[in-house]
Amino acid sequence: METVTFNPDDAAMVAAIRQIPAFTPLGPELFGQVMEMVTIRDYAPRDDVLTQGEQDNCMFFLLHGKLSVRVDSVEVNTLTKPNTVFGEMGIVAQAPRSATVTAVRPSRCLALDIRFFDRLQGRARLAVQAFFYKMFSHILAERLRETDARIADLDMQKAVLENIDID
Repeated sequence: METVTFNPDDAAMVAAIRQIPAFTPLGPELFGQVMEMVTIRDYAPRDDVLTQGEQDNCMFFLLHGKLSVRVDSVEVNTLTKPNTVFGEMGIVAQAPRSATVTAVRPSRCLALDIRFFDRLQGRARLAVQAFFYKMFSHILAERLRETDARIADLDMQKAVLENIDID
């Protein structure tokens, strides 16, 4: 993994980060404060971004690339869509990582250290916290819907298999 320092004068990088829904509504001053707590990380194939069982203070946004999500060495998802958020569950639950995320091809991620909340004061702190927790709830609700759909599909497959005679 290689860390690239965020350069606020890099218009292309700022524009790319502004495309991430989490940062779109932030005003210039708050955006600047949040960007002080980000790092841009480049991962080579087979580099781990997150490791199951470990704990840290970062959540991630995929800028580009392809990542594999594995639980107990079993691939459960692949991330390819730019601006995809991951690693937030450990932040919300303040628990160790529930999965290992590994680069499949060269990938760039923005890592946000959520300890930046501690540096914000007054209304800015409350506004950013409220915004991020709202974002977390939307992400988790979407994941719950996807999981419900997968369970329904598996239930259907199970019902079909139970009705097949193998004689």
